[in-house]
Amino acid sequence: MRLGVIADVHGNLPALEAVLASLAGLSVDAVVNLGDCASGPLWPAETVRLLRASKMSHVRGNHDRALDAASPEELGASDSFAWRDLDAEARGWLAALPFEIEIGKARCFHASPIDDETYLLDEIDSGRLVAARPQAVEALIGAAGHAVVLCGHSHQPRLLRLANGTVVVNPGSVGNPAYHATEPSIHVSESGAPHARFAVVTMTGAVAVEHHAVAYDWEHAARRAEANGRADWAHALRSGLVPTSR
Repeated sequence: MRLGVIADVHGNLPALEAVLASLAGLSVDAVVNLGDCASGPLWPAETVRLLRASKMSHVRGNHDRALDAASPEELGASDSFAWRDLDAEARGWLAALPFEIEIGKARCFHASPIDDETYLLDEIDSGRLVAARPQAVEALIGAAGHAVVLCGHSHQPRLLRLANGTVVVNPGSVGNPAYHATEPSIHVSESGAPHARFAVVTMTGAVAVEHHAVAYDWEHAARRAEANGRADWAHALRSGLVPTSR
């Protein structure tokens, strides 16, 4: 089985369109979306419509869950923008997505098996995300024995093979290549490039993983972010880095 893996679209419609076009030429049997579909100052409603129209499986991300709020007043800027752009039916669809699913030999969730905000393949070191120690990853996953574990959330393309043979993959972010976060402590995630990321995992015999970085019109996305008052997003979309002024 060849499985296309996407995550963390964050309302970036042109990036999603470019990724889906690339996947169409890669002979995948199925596609899974690991969540955080809409949050951000770009095209939340249009992105959700495309995701729902596409033949793929989905899990719920922490930002998808946040959009189930009764009002946008207590949400952060990115979630608040998406909440206002989406209608109640679309927000309900996001909130109702499953926490975890299995596809073939793959266990799929947004962040980690314990919750949708704990990094699995990453840890914070000196205010930056770095690759997590294998022992820490093993402790979070447990001994379920899946051939493949798929996660997103950190926006960092990662690949780790554990001692028991389990292959853990983060495809990186389709639509948001860098961000600044304050929880669980202040840190940044930077991919270092503006490309839209995804992965293809082949689960026939030995597990094979292909990480892809797709060019798209990120200048168009950056101008959209600027028009919606988010210069920080515009900088990240153009560079894959957070603004140095932070």
